[in-house]
Amino acid sequence: MQLTAEDQKELETILSIVINQIPSYTNMVNASIGSWDVNADDCIFGMVYHSFIAKSTEYLQNKLTDIEQETNAESIFEIMNMVSDVFNGKVAEIKQKTVASSLG
Repeated sequence: MQLTAEDQKELETILSIVINQIPSYTNMVNASIGSWDVNADDCIFGMVYHSFIAKSTEYLQNKLTDIEQETNAESIFEIMNMVSDVFNGKVAEIKQKTVASSLG
């Protein structure tokens, strides 16, 4: 499966939506940490990652279904590579927004 410009834009849009949820994630984590010994920023980063992976994978799986392309281990691996590439391109922004939200 080749990632089209439309797919790239859709994945970037999904990631932007997830990044904009960082303040909500921060509030949720801060409210539930209590006396736990966890790094809140790492927890929030993981929440962003998980949400993006779930939503973008669903989008690409639906696209494969729509174009009637067979889903197999190889196509799933290609999807995960595409999703990872988009996410990795925004790691600095995600970390910056996570830290800013924690301070804010």
